[in-house]
Amino acid sequence: MSNKIHNKQTNKNNVYDIQGGEKKVMKKSTKKVINVAASAALLAGIAPVAGVLAPTAAHASGSFDVINVPTLSSSTSGTAVDLGRVNINIDKYTLNNTATDATYLTVTLPSGFEFAANAFNGGATQLITADGGSPAQPFTATASRINSTSASIRITGANQTDDISLGLILNGIVSTGPSSGDVNVTFTADPNSGLPTGNVKVATVVSSGQVALEARDVQSSSSNFNFNLRVTESVANSLKSGNAIKLKLPSGFEWSAAGAVTPLYGTLSSNNVSATVNGDTLTIASNGVSRSAASSFDLALNFTVTDEDKAKDGDITATVSGNSSINVSSLVVGTYGQYGGGVTVASPTTVVAGQDEQKIGNVVVKEAVAGSFIGGRTVTLQLPEGARWQSVYTSGENTTGTTGSIETSNGLRTPDEIKYTGTDGRTLRLTWNGTGAVNTSNKAGSITLKDVEVAVQPGFTGDLNATVAGSQGLTGTVKLATAVSGVSLTATNATYNIAIGTDNASIGDLMIKEGAAGALTDDGSGLVEVLLPAGVTFGSTPTVSVTGGDLRIRNVSVDTYNNSGTQGVLRFYVDSESTTASTITVSGVNLRIDRTVPQGDIVAKVQGDGAAYTAYHGFGDVADVWNSSYKYAAKAAIATIGTAPAGETDNAVTAIYTIGSTAYTVNGQTRTAEVAPYVENGRTYLPVRYVAEALGVSQANILFDKATSVVTMIKGDRVVQLKLNTNQLTINGSTINMDVKAVTKANRTVLPIAWVGKALDAVIQYDAAAKTVTVNSK
Repeated sequence: MSNKIHNKQTNKNNVYDIQGGEKKVMKKSTKKVINVAASAALLAGIAPVAGVLAPTAAHASGSFDVINVPTLSSSTSGTAVDLGRVNINIDKYTLNNTATDATYLTVTLPSGFEFAANAFNGGATQLITADGGSPAQPFTATASRINSTSASIRITGANQTDDISLGLILNGIVSTGPSSGDVNVTFTADPNSGLPTGNVKVATVVSSGQVALEARDVQSSSSNFNFNLRVTESVANSLKSGNAIKLKLPSGFEWSAAGAVTPLYGTLSSNNVSATVNGDTLTIASNGVSRSAASSFDLALNFTVTDEDKAKDGDITATVSGNSSINVSSLVVGTYGQYGGGVTVASPTTVVAGQDEQKIGNVVVKEAVAGSFIGGRTVTLQLPEGARWQSVYTSGENTTGTTGSIETSNGLRTPDEIKYTGTDGRTLRLTWNGTGAVNTSNKAGSITLKDVEVAVQPGFTGDLNATVAGSQGLTGTVKLATAVSGVSLTATNATYNIAIGTDNASIGDLMIKEGAAGALTDDGSGLVEVLLPAGVTFGSTPTVSVTGGDLRIRNVSVDTYNNSGTQGVLRFYVDSESTTASTITVSGVNLRIDRTVPQGDIVAKVQGDGAAYTAYHGFGDVADVWNSSYKYAAKAAIATIGTAPAGETDNAVTAIYTIGSTAYTVNGQTRTAEVAPYVENGRTYLPVRYVAEALGVSQANILFDKATSVVTMIKGDRVVQLKLNTNQLTINGSTINMDVKAVTKANRTVLPIAWVGKALDAVIQYDAAAKTVTVNSK
């Protein structure tokens, strides 16, 4: 189409998307910059940078780097705790230990914390020094408590020729009953010293701790399941003793023995953790030993299916409870299912009947459990008769590849072959080569077919469903799209009871509406035709205009279809496709009604490659059948014929015919025929010309078409047609199969009088003794 990318030229094979990444570079700041960052995350255990509050001295220099900000419990009173680490960056010539001009830095803990008695003297609290210059110059720096129960220390020393960095590690701090909230350490110094001063956050105190649970590396399986349970404390001792955490499996599953504990950080070792199982319940707790730091560990777990009747397919969700505060109340620990899988389309699209290159929703082919798909097996998707896979439609049978791209997930291997098969090419087949499972992970894998397109025949509407099958064991149907009519045809104020033989019947306006933007296409020739039935032609060229939307048309004309002379057609061409579904109004419609047109509706059809593209452009392809069976895009009754030609009257007539005699009577008057009536195969045949009067049909209303061998008789509102040498009798367009045939004898057409008499509402009487046939017409 004019505004489309034709995949038949660009997408003959699979397309694999390769996405590149951007190289991101983070510049380092100088050591002089004060680092300010957000508080530590509750469960992280450490924070890379914390906030530094505003300095108190106007002339302070240097800076602070906060390395971590732990979270502590308010219930730590009487224990040793670890606060954060602070790097103190001191400019040269600012730390001075001379007797006459001593300058030093005082560090004070907030209420609720004190330095231990052995701080900086074998204890956990340390001061680490580093030379900031090159080459390194000698310097000294020490820290000590101001008094025996002090919350303050003093850092002294000298750095006359170099910048220095002092690492203050606040471990082993005595907790005396802190309040909840931020823990800020205060740095003070002589305002003229140039030493950095201010308040620095080194911890956060919370009223209670929480345990975070995460199920890692969960599996999909039909029997056994393994995964790692990650347990993370927000503060020390969050994991309690006793029934600290309980995980209960749903019906049909039971825990196996718990596996190894792998510590990740903190003071909780494998010896401090107990994990016990009892059927469907797992209990995890600590041994109750008080610890100074939050911990995290992985626990290897295994469970199995014990009752397949109770186990439900899908996610396996364990219920979480216990006397510890836990961040979740349930946890997905695996996926259960039998071997096999399914096909889904999350967002079916809308496609237009009669058009090609119609995009369907992304098709996801998924295993039920890991290892369901086996090499050497297939998954097939078969479209209904009214649709074709696009690359089949454009390239023919046995085309490989898709018009879109394919993505895989969870280790499922890309199919080794994607092929359209079958005599009609409606089946998409995915094949994995080799033997054994084609999934390298322990999770159910999937593949996604993206941007795949189809061609849809004219007149196909409703759900476009694909039938799922193949040797991988998948079954069912999946909705790919909803097909809407390309156009609709309606008649406003349609005229009823038009008389047969009318030369100028004015009917209501015709409306052609697009079912979607671009439904009438300028692909191909862009021709749109409104085709009338045989015997009906346009008396003049109507006015055709776009009365809604932005469609543009050109070259409006009327003609007879295929030079028939008896079947009218209105033609115009799409000049530019619409971006908004448009409406075309055909007004000033005048019809000529031939005397051969049967009573009933005059049905017009909309066709042409502008309205039904796939019906005209599938030659030589698997969609070739559409060229002969589904040409029109819409049809509608635009008028109704219900009266006899003007001036025709119906008078009762009685005619008597004698078998074998050319003499007959009409209302008592004797006349002579050229062919005598005769009996054959139990049926009486009469010459059509001479029986016409008896049937109430005038000679002018008896027509014979030599080209088609069809006899047409018109009586009032009835049109009867017989095709010679066949048993087909048509009354007002409806065909009846007779038990004998209409034939010719002595170069004259003879008809089975019993059948034709009934068709034209005459009463037939046969006298076997007298060998006469009496015809009474109404």
